Order: sequence, then C-alpha cells, then structure tokens
Amino acid sequence: MGLPGGILRDGALRRDFAFRPLTGAVELALAEAARAGSPLPVRVTAALAATLEHVGGVAAVPTVVADLSVGDRQFLMGRLAVGLGVGESWLTASCSMCGERFDFAVDYGDLPVKEGGEGYPFATVETSLGPCRFRVPTGVDQEAVANLDDGGEAIQCLMGRCLVAIPGQMAGGRLHDDIVGSFTPDDCARIEAAVEAVAPEVAVSVQAACPACGAPHAIDVDPYRVLSPRSGEELLRETHILASTYHWSETEILALPQDRRRRYLDLIDRARGMAR
Repeated sequence: MGLPGGILRDGALRRDFAFRPLTGAVELALAEAARAGSPLPVRVTAALAATLEHVGGVAAVPTVVADLSVGDRQFLMGRLAVGLGVGESWLTASCSMCGERFDFAVDYGDLPVKEGGEGYPFATVETSLGPCRFRVPTGVDQEAVANLDDGGEAIQCLMGRCLVAIPGQMAGGRLHDDIVGSFTPDDCARIEAAVEAVAPEVAVSVQAACPACGAPHAIDVDPYRVLSPRSGEELLRETHILASTYHWSETEILALPQDRRRRYLDLIDRARGMAR
C-alpha cells in the first residue's frame, strides 16, 4: 500500500515509503519526539523522520516529512501504530440517547482512506478575482498556524500559504495575504470544497452503535495516538530487565529488533516461572 497522496517529483507522483527496522533505538527516538513540548505538527514531523527510512524515493529527513500533505502524515502515523503493535485499541463512549457507557474496538489499520483526487496536490478555483490555484495543506503549514488561537486568522494564514497562482493582473506586488483578504465568503467556501476534493484523507471518526439502545454514534479517533506522553516507559522497563539479567549495554539492547527483545524477555520470565 502506498501513500494516499504522495510527493510530486519530476512531474510524477511518488507514493512509496518504508519504515526503518523497528529497533529499540527507533522506538526511543519516537518516544522522545512524543514527549517534546513542541506543537503537535512539530512532534509528528519528528516522529516520522525518526521512524521512516524513505518516502517518495528520498530520505525521510524532517524537511521532506514536513512537506507531506496532512492526509499522508495521518496515514503514516496510522501505519506506524500498526507496526508498533498498537494499531488496535478500545475506546469508551457515552450514548447520547440512553446515557449508557460502552466500549468499542478501533483498528487503525482499517480506517477508511481517501486517495488524492484528480490534479493532486493542486486545485484551481474560480473566484471573484479570477481563477486561482491552491495546493493542499502540508505539515509545514500546520506548524505555521499551530500557535494561532484565532480560528479565522488561522484559516486566512493557511489560505495565503496554499495560494500558489493568481491571475496575472492581480500579481502587481500584492502579498498573498492581501489577496486572500479580498476573497468573498462564497470564494472561501468554493476554495475549501475544491481543496478538500483533491486532498487525501484518513477517517478521523468511526461509527459505533450503542449496544443498549442501538443508537448510532460518530466518535472521533486520534490519528496521532502513538504520540502518547507515556510512550517509551515500557521500553525503558524492558531495557532495565535485559541489562540487569544479561549485563548488556543500553546501546546493545536498543539495537535489538523489537520481536527479538520480546523473545529474550519471555525467556527471562520463563526462567523465573512467570508468564508474560
């Protein structure tokens, strides 16, 4: 399975990607990205740069990862959750009809994915100022608006950043933000719809029925769930056990693939008469 959007390189879309072998060192880098006090988009960039080997035919350095579309980044975070063995989780919700609380399972590997539409990553929109061309938002754009508390200001900023071509007579030294401020509400609605039509998307809500009364619910899911603030605590505990038992260094332990590390832990538990 490739990226739902991809990277435009030399006029062609590249959708290939690969994660690094899952060693303790990669898991620790992910945990450190999760605990950083940076805005969420910055942490997502750090997490993907730490865990991806390549994307779109190039090394997954932070600048490349940040330039991925929002949908591609959410897709990759979901695939990362599956690779880490945490792609399935149980969530709890309260029924708005009968008040009953219920649990339901979510498999992040099975969330619906919409691929980029025709023309991705660009959309041309007829506006009151003439035809304007926009690109889909990326991680860099998310980082730019992450600290803007005013929703309207964030949308204006995002629209200005994603505006890539305007009618020739409009250029005349005008800033994109100035031009964006001239769009009518109808223009803004058409721009949003056109960009959404070409943007790749991953479902961020699931349907679940209350088992007590059968009422349907649309419940939000977190596409970035692997960035848990408690991420890495289990890895450190496992490293401590292996170091205490075999007297290996942290570097040696973190170089082990996850499955081999877990097999050693199983052997330790069996030797102690315990079952993991």
